[in-house]
Amino acid sequence: MNQQGLFGDPSPSVLSAQRPDTSAAQSTHTWFFALRPAIEDALRIHAVATALLGETGVSGKRIDPDRLHVTLELVGHDVDDATVDAACRAADTIRMPAIEARFDAIMTFSAPSGPCVLLGGEGLDDVRALRTDLAMAMADRGFSPSRAYEPHMTLGYDPRHRLPRTSIEPVRFAATEFALVKSYIGLSRHEVLRTWRLGSPES
Repeated sequence: MNQQGLFGDPSPSVLSAQRPDTSAAQSTHTWFFALRPAIEDALRIHAVATALLGETGVSGKRIDPDRLHVTLELVGHDVDDATVDAACRAADTIRMPAIEARFDAIMTFSAPSGPCVLLGGEGLDDVRALRTDLAMAMADRGFSPSRAYEPHMTLGYDPRHRLPRTSIEPVRFAATEFALVKSYIGLSRHEVLRTWRLGSPES
């Protein structure tokens, strides 16, 4: 497993890094930066996920294709406009080429809801690099990013069936932008507020 701390130092295990954020318990909205596959990639990943989860006995709630994503960094829960603006100004500084996200494993994280996720090793190094740049830019503007980060894509939730980390055939998608997303908690709805292009303007 290739897990990386925010500034390159050792970070806790994946399981301990995925403790639920209790500050979100009474919130109505969450803002976060994310990589989102294009719709054709999202539909393909959703089909692969359905097959994988069926083969492994994982049932429960599935994530719809339009909500599949890789979280880069949390902005906050029920934040004000000034906080969102500061996060956007941090994102404005990011200069990176388009990247590929490649997952090669599936497992269940330890949260009580039983999130079943895609993970990866070297195939997610560019995602880690993007997140590090974004987190450092946000830290410069008063945010407090976690030092531990493990990129993943949640496929569904099943508290009854938990998978150990299991290798799979690679699942990949190209990312040419990242987005600021507003999540409506409890409503299974994501709203993309703004996007930032990865790559040169001519690419």
